[in-house]
Amino acid sequence: MRELLLHTRVFARMTPQDKVDCIQYHMERGITAMCGDGGNDCGALRAAHVGLALSESEASIVSPFSSNNRSIQSCVELIREGRAGLATSFAGYKYLIMYGETMASLKLITFYFSTSLSLGSWILVDAFITVGLSYAITQSHAAPTLSKYRPTARILGPETLASVLGLIFINFLFLICGFVWLFQQPFFVCNEFDTTSVDLSKWVLLGDNYEGEVLSFITLYQFVNSAFIYNFGSAHRRVWYRNWMLLLFWAAFIIMVSYLLLADPNAFGCLMRMNCGDKDYLAAKGFNVPNINIPIYNVPYENNILPKYFRIELFFYCMGNMACGILWELIVVIGPGRTLLRKWFAKPDSSKSYEL
Repeated sequence: MRELLLHTRVFARMTPQDKVDCIQYHMERGITAMCGDGGNDCGALRAAHVGLALSESEASIVSPFSSNNRSIQSCVELIREGRAGLATSFAGYKYLIMYGETMASLKLITFYFSTSLSLGSWILVDAFITVGLSYAITQSHAAPTLSKYRPTARILGPETLASVLGLIFINFLFLICGFVWLFQQPFFVCNEFDTTSVDLSKWVLLGDNYEGEVLSFITLYQFVNSAFIYNFGSAHRRVWYRNWMLLLFWAAFIIMVSYLLLADPNAFGCLMRMNCGDKDYLAAKGFNVPNINIPIYNVPYENNILPKYFRIELFFYCMGNMACGILWELIVVIGPGRTLLRKWFAKPDSSKSYEL
């Protein structure tokens, strides 16, 4: 029976136990679904990986899923929604992996340069960006049609690794190149001091320098753009622009970070301790002095205001980082690259043929 199982298309005159045995044989080969509309289907519906009752009879009590529509079209709808749920779960999984890897790269650089992000940056990332975008990713609905391909279900499969490792490499490369570029600027003053003499309760003061500020801007864009990149993939989910919540959150955070970067010293920037300085320094340079409390900056040059030209260049630099990530995802991961990966890692068909 096991050898002829996959070559049988019609199973007739089966007792309830025969149906259970048939489902169990199929389950030995892979994920198996069962649909039925009568009481004699209860055992098979309960035994299958996915059971769908096409009635409101006793079968609907033991089946994980039920449908008032007695058409087997409900099976297609169930598969469509299930695939969308799996694809969405993997998108959220990859985003959280990217969050952890970006945070690891960030901490590596802060330890090396004895610097840190500002307190406002930490709060913005952990309390708003990560929480909001992680939730928004899950709001993607199922695609209107059923794809001929299954979504990947392998956490460490080639498609998942290509998506995650590729973006990790791109982001880390832009992060390192950004620091090399910063150190070549004429305005740059290296933050050199003995951190062993710093009061650990005032660790937030370690962000009052150009290194911490540039690191903040680059990684803030990376945290936001990673969610946007993993929203692509319309084979099982609706197209990316139909996830209104994610687009709204992404646009809001991009505008917020861009305002911090491009605007002259203002109350919001000084509250975040980014692109600001001591009040006396702001007044001496002709900037508007915000009517908020600004603690004294922990650097000899009394500010971390980036020149206007550098802020504009840094903005386009971060947009280039986002563009490279999008191209990698669209071309390599879910575009032509996916086709090649499927060919390279496809398992050979081990099924046998029989002459009847």
